[in-house]
Amino acid sequence: MLITYSRPQDLDPKQLDPAAPAADLDPAGYECEAETVDVGGTPWSCTRRRAHTDDEHRAVFGQLGDGPAEAVAIAWAYEHGGAGYGPPSPEAVHTITVTVTFPESASTGVAADRIAADVLSSFWECDHDHVRVAVTSSTRTP
Repeated sequence: MLITYSRPQDLDPKQLDPAAPAADLDPAGYECEAETVDVGGTPWSCTRRRAHTDDEHRAVFGQLGDGPAEAVAIAWAYEHGGAGYGPPSPEAVHTITVTVTFPESASTGVAADRIAADVLSSFWECDHDHVRVAVTSSTRTP
C-alpha cells in the first residue's frame, strides 16, 4: 500500500487542509469500503463513492479521528490493482493448480499453513487480500 495523502499533524482539528484531495462522497451514503491500516496502526476504510474510477482510496475523519467530519484524513493506493478491491474487471485473473502426490513415507511433514504462507510470499503484502490460496490434503489407502 502506498499512502498518497496523510493529514498534517499540526493542523487544528477544525481546520481544512487545502492540499487534501476531495472527499468524493456518495450523496446516498454508499461507500467503497476498501480497508487499510496506517503506519500508526489505525484502521481505515474507504469512504469514497462505490465504483470510483481511479486507484486511490480515501477515508474521511467522520468515521474515525480528530478533524473535520468530511475532510480526508488519509488516502492510499495499492501497488497493483485498480479501483475498489483489486484488479479492474478487464484485467485477467490467473489460477495456478498444483497437485502433489506422494507416499506417506516420503513426507517430512507437509503443513498446509506453511504451503499457503510460501505461496503468499510471492505477492506484494498489500495485495494479500486479493489472493486466494486454498490448500487441501487427503489420504487414501490403495
